[in-house]
Amino acid sequence: MKLHLVFSMIRRKKGRFAAVLVIVSILTFSLLTGCVILISLHNGIECLKERMGADLMVVPLGYEASAEDILIKGEPSYFYLENGIYEDIINADIIGIEQITEQFYLTSSNQGCCDIPVQFIGIDEESDFTISPWIRENYQSTEQLLENGQLIVGSDIDIPENNTIRFFDRDFVVSAQLEETGTGLDQAVFANRDTIIVLYQAAKEKGFTFPDTLDPSDGVSSILIRVEEGVDTADVAHEIRTKYDGLQVIETSGMTSSISSGLSGFIILLFLLMALLLILTLIILKVTFQLSILERKKDYELMGQVGATPAQIRSLIFIETGLISLAGSLIGVLMAGLILFPFKAYISSVISIPFLYPSKLVAIGLAVLIFGIGTAAGPVCGEFASRRILQNESN
Repeated sequence: MKLHLVFSMIRRKKGRFAAVLVIVSILTFSLLTGCVILISLHNGIECLKERMGADLMVVPLGYEASAEDILIKGEPSYFYLENGIYEDIINADIIGIEQITEQFYLTSSNQGCCDIPVQFIGIDEESDFTISPWIRENYQSTEQLLENGQLIVGSDIDIPENNTIRFFDRDFVVSAQLEETGTGLDQAVFANRDTIIVLYQAAKEKGFTFPDTLDPSDGVSSILIRVEEGVDTADVAHEIRTKYDGLQVIETSGMTSSISSGLSGFIILLFLLMALLLILTLIILKVTFQLSILERKKDYELMGQVGATPAQIRSLIFIETGLISLAGSLIGVLMAGLILFPFKAYISSVISIPFLYPSKLVAIGLAVLIFGIGTAAGPVCGEFASRRILQNESN
């Protein structure tokens, strides 16, 4: 009987029903979207810190931005240090260097070989301390995963069913795929030095140009250094800069700190906007329900005359506001889900900073929480409005 009366009241005020539905939908959509963005930004920064591995990154002078683009934005690039620099730093016995390794970069266009631009990273498995631990973390295997002709790919690279991928008209076996990180490494392909040489030759045959002095068998794009515990990273960086010209020494902690500090203002603003939206929504709902109850005052008086108590009338209002809020919350959550998750690769590329979506379990938990907040908003505001007006009428 109550539901019949509730649906009858809703049908009589379809415009107001639609307005409240839209308000609650916008609330839940905005809250869920905002929460997912905040968590994704936090996850991306933390994952970048975890995956960086090195304290210092040595690149050619003027290529700091290109190095950051590779790691953070996933924008492929390639650059090369002067021959012999890597060996010179190793043999210089610089105090404070605990581990040192080198990487070699190649980049591809998305024409003729790949669906997306890909960053090729050649690593030395014997000395590498950045990528190899990450690989072993995902694949608990004693077998070597970067044998000649084999590749390890990031999470954004599509792998055919036969585990064979084609680059520059050459076929390579994919031995492993890494978990999503929300960084530029998701668009990277890792190979050993011999496989990088094959890729280099294939790229040249496809028309890619490289410096005439570049020798892919011992060329180096960047040098990664882990500093001994207790040693000031800035001191090691300063000594390298002093001894060798033409080098840019990047402190990776500064890279992640600059991103975090740059995002802090945006995160605070987003928090404030979400809080303001919630407050404004509650005020609008309260006023809307007050107007609705006042318009129906005669209906409620008739109900009272036939024996309905104030508690029973408030119960009808509670059910009505609850149904409207439930429907609006469901629409808002579904809209957020349909926009956020099917288009997450596009959203990540647009944001161009480390951006790692929460796990499915966390996402579902967030959706349930926001759905609950949206569903409760209507009944709470309706209860305040009805209690105040009906008490005034009874007095």
